[in-house]
Amino acid sequence: MLLKKKDNKSINQINFMAILFAGLFAFISACLVIVNEYLDFQKEIKIIEESYIQTQQKSASTQLNLLFNIADYRYKQSHALPKEQIHQKIKEDITALLANMETQNYLFLQLHSGAVIYRSSAIAPEETSKDIVVTKIYEPLELILGSGVSTRSIEDVLAQKKKDYQDKIINFVLKIYMLTLFLYLVSTIEYRYVSDIMKREIRFIVYSFKKASQSYEFIDMEKIKFQEFQEIVTHANVMIEEIKSKNHALVELNSNLEVIVEQKTEELKRSVDFTQELLEQQDRFIKNAIHEINTPLSIILMNIDLYNLKYEKNPYLLKIEAAVKVLDNIYEDLAYVVKKDRVVYEKAMIDFSKFLTERVEYFEDVAEGNKLHIITDITRDLFIVFNEIELQRVCDNNLSNAIKYSYEKQPVHVRLYAEQESVVFEVQNCGEKIQAPWKVFGRYYREDEARGGFGLGLNIVKEICDANEVAITVLSDESKTLFRYRFAKG
Repeated sequence: MLLKKKDNKSINQINFMAILFAGLFAFISACLVIVNEYLDFQKEIKIIEESYIQTQQKSASTQLNLLFNIADYRYKQSHALPKEQIHQKIKEDITALLANMETQNYLFLQLHSGAVIYRSSAIAPEETSKDIVVTKIYEPLELILGSGVSTRSIEDVLAQKKKDYQDKIINFVLKIYMLTLFLYLVSTIEYRYVSDIMKREIRFIVYSFKKASQSYEFIDMEKIKFQEFQEIVTHANVMIEEIKSKNHALVELNSNLEVIVEQKTEELKRSVDFTQELLEQQDRFIKNAIHEINTPLSIILMNIDLYNLKYEKNPYLLKIEAAVKVLDNIYEDLAYVVKKDRVVYEKAMIDFSKFLTERVEYFEDVAEGNKLHIITDITRDLFIVFNEIELQRVCDNNLSNAIKYSYEKQPVHVRLYAEQESVVFEVQNCGEKIQAPWKVFGRYYREDEARGGFGLGLNIVKEICDANEVAITVLSDESKTLFRYRFAKG
């Protein structure tokens, strides 16, 4: 932060910062060593404490097993007596046992009701709250046998360890800081001596640079003593020579720069014109290709209709008609993509109920060709303000996708109903679950590559709905998939 207060830094500032950082580094190093010692001490305390607790737990468990054996022996010897007398004999056995043992453990007997009928030592409950206690139930006498050991002795051991650690840390801190101070003073004196010599040579180099910037005069190597500064001066002299050469070349370049700029501008203009011509040719090709596709599709559909009027429906012809109608839907999508940026689609009042009924009738042959049937629930006389071409793209793409991705012999449900100030259009089919519902609206995205298609249909639907503020909902699970569109009432 100190170095950022001024744009120009002097050797004195750098010296000051170096000394400051050296002292800070020494202090941090000492602190890290102390912290490391403290962490080692904490580990040692934890190990001592865990070892003590494990030892006491083992001792308590051993005493409990002995108590259990006494109770079991006394019960087998005196089971014909009342339980109170057996309890009394167990107390006497425990008292006799403890009289011949030196142990810090205490034993107790407790009824199932919680009443303590014997304790080997009188200890207040608050004094035993941190004790190690193990219990075991002896069912024949309805007793809870317990053995406990006080943990107060570990506190004395830990207190002594902490005192020893504090003495060690104080002694260590004094030694480390005395050593740090000595090294700090020695390094500071040595650094100041070297920096004074460096300052003299740096001042000479700075003066020589200023002089060279005006007259391109080389720096005198004989006046530089440090090897590192000699390397700097060598590179500086090479740079001065290159600058002189570059300056001469720059003068020549400036004289020809205007001509070069004009040449490059002309080349760029030709490149832009060529690119524009390619784009126009590509656009014409797509338009012509779409137009050429429309003519044979129209002829095929017209001849199929004429055949159906004259003869009975042919199952093979039905499949051809279904395929042609799918192609016709793809054609309409491509035509819309090509025209949408050049044509203004005017809105008008549309009888959505009648319009949707006609589109369902159009796709009934496609559904039949895929071994499906369409079930409709269309409320009459529902009107919206929309463009008819864009509404057809929304309806056709949803009907086509529902048929394409549905299981065979399953119904496709088409609903249209009013809800408050909205007209809701729903298409539901029975097919595989959509893993990423909102990805299906991305351009060229296809969740099932095997089904074919360009991945344009639902992207077109999403663009139309966004432009006309139509809310979209997609619900999909293992049993059904539902696309819902909420239009504003007309």
